[in-house]
Amino acid sequence: MADPSTPSRSGLGLALPIALAAIGTMAVLGFALAGLVSGSRPIGDGRDPATYGFDLSGLAGTPGIVSGSGNPRDFLHPLTVTTTMAGASMAEWNATQRAKYVVTTDRVIGLTVGGESRAWPLSVLNVHEVIHDTLGGVPIAVTYSPLCDAAVVFDRRVAGRTIEFGISGLVLDCNLLLYDHGADGQPPSLWSQLGLRAVSGPLAGTTLEPLPGVRLEPWKDWLASHPDTTVPTPDDAMRKRIKSTSYERYWLAGKPMFEVSSPAPVGNGQPTPMERVVATLQPDGSWLVTPPSTAAPAGVQIPCLWFAWHAFHGGRSTVVGFGDQPTR
Repeated sequence: MADPSTPSRSGLGLALPIALAAIGTMAVLGFALAGLVSGSRPIGDGRDPATYGFDLSGLAGTPGIVSGSGNPRDFLHPLTVTTTMAGASMAEWNATQRAKYVVTTDRVIGLTVGGESRAWPLSVLNVHEVIHDTLGGVPIAVTYSPLCDAAVVFDRRVAGRTIEFGISGLVLDCNLLLYDHGADGQPPSLWSQLGLRAVSGPLAGTTLEPLPGVRLEPWKDWLASHPDTTVPTPDDAMRKRIKSTSYERYWLAGKPMFEVSSPAPVGNGQPTPMERVVATLQPDGSWLVTPPSTAAPAGVQIPCLWFAWHAFHGGRSTVVGFGDQPTR
């Protein structure tokens, strides 16, 4: 018997878009009013990509559907890590602060670089989507796109400079679009998280280097295998917003929030569109897509929802573990 406290999938089909639209409208309105008070105006109306102030000409005639996310440009702000705390002290910190920053079942993005391990809680990434950090001496961008549950960590050293990203307010095939702040008087470029490259602007076509060894897993599993891990020090100013932001209902709704250019096929050994998968880079440049439980923890791996991975890399992926036969 179904738990009456759990929303049904059929009910969510209608209620979720209405609720999300209302929330998005209120967020944009609040952002706009704040802009008026401070003397600035938000860039982007939440709907029309042309209002966001980016050069979109490089996207003309290429696969992918660009959509306004419902939020203006820079509605979300990346977090820059300045201090960290030992993961082994997390339980004690939660007890003494009478708060729950990270608990055993919370999912985190974990990575080790140059012998240094760190975990970034998804609860924090839900409200920042990008975290600028330095790990093992390497400047990195920890990126998370909640709309497709996609986690990628990039080396921020691109084209001879270290990039700091902003949140464009746009999505490409329902996936996060970042932007840089330009250099030497150049306008910004737009960067696709799952596309792994710049898609428009002066740096269009420039690739991003995803780092190997990224894990998306419960905190208890990451801490058990990396007892010396650190985590960013919690931001008290964002605590309330972090606590109230969740995408669980959206993932249960059964379909992407925004249109994609290449919908994932159904059946014949394929994952369902909103199913979690892990894509592992192969030596020949193709990708092997498996359930998270069977993905070998080595090499460049990207966890995300199947519909999004298929939209970007379906033609270069072999799918195994979801049916009797591998499918491409």
